[in-house]
Amino acid sequence: MLQTLLDASYKDGRPLTDDEIAGMLIGLLLAGQHTSSTTSAWLGFFLARDKSIQEQCYAEQKAVCGDDLPPLTYDQLKDLSLLDRCLKETLRLRPPIMTMMRMARTPQTVAGYNIPPGHQVCVSPTVNHRLRDSWNDALDFKPDRYLQENPAAGEKFAYIPFGAGRHRCIGENFAYVQIKTIWSTLLRLYEFDLIDGYFPTINYTTMIHTPNNPVIRYKRRS
Repeated sequence: MLQTLLDASYKDGRPLTDDEIAGMLIGLLLAGQHTSSTTSAWLGFFLARDKSIQEQCYAEQKAVCGDDLPPLTYDQLKDLSLLDRCLKETLRLRPPIMTMMRMARTPQTVAGYNIPPGHQVCVSPTVNHRLRDSWNDALDFKPDRYLQENPAAGEKFAYIPFGAGRHRCIGENFAYVQIKTIWSTLLRLYEFDLIDGYFPTINYTTMIHTPNNPVIRYKRRS
């Protein structure tokens, strides 16, 4: 990746500066590492809290891959529809990044406010994902809501864990592959439970909003 950026240039032939390359590499590290690990952690807590869904996800592994649970293949990932819905719902309730900054390129009017070109606008996936006008039972973990064609009442930007438009995260598909692979492996090996009902609060002190004191009980499946 570093060599690719060193060899890259703009349309006018100008190479990237060292500061630009360093900034891009830092962005890649933060965007691709902590976000996926944080989302994986939150998914584990939701599954531990709802043991019925957890066991359905385990049964899905056997239904898709076989009772003897051979090594997972890439093509089988897309058939893990329940695990996919659980991941979507985790990203709705616990998007790893809660604010996204965008610059208005043209004049905009929103709810009576005029936004001139060049001004910054803050978009919050956390807010959009909990709007009661868009989502039924907005605060509840309900993976099966995605069985509907329009789970968010047809709102265009009601679900934006990876952003939207030209700046939508390019790692979205990889994130799904990565996290579904992680949890396919874990579900085959272990059962998960909350410890005395403890479900962590959100740590708001970091850019990636991790679980506070993330402890969980697990035991190997028999």
